[in-house]
Amino acid sequence: MLEIIEIGTNEHGRELTIRELIKVLEEHPLDPAFEESGNFIFPYQPVRDAKRYEGCRAFFGDFAMISCRFFIVTDEKVLIDELIKAIKENQERIDYGRLRDVQVNGRVSY
Repeated sequence: MLEIIEIGTNEHGRELTIRELIKVLEEHPLDPAFEESGNFIFPYQPVRDAKRYEGCRAFFGDFAMISCRFFIVTDEKVLIDELIKAIKENQERIDYGRLRDVQVNGRVSY
């Protein structure tokens, strides 16, 4: 099951595909502020229809320098693994680390 609740658009206003989102994750740092909202990845537990979403993971966040918010719910193991990998690699970027330092400490640590 794959449910795209929200996903950014390309320069022509068309919604991105998951593959295009992963490409954006490779090119632009995420906004570290979303670490406080589940760190981009969390078990999806809706109030209603809980049985339908059993075993699902949610991916929610936005980027620091571009507007491309995403909210994706899925139970597809391969997709979950791909998104987790892309997000974790994004969080290891130097620019992500600097943005996080600014948000947490008010300055960049050297």
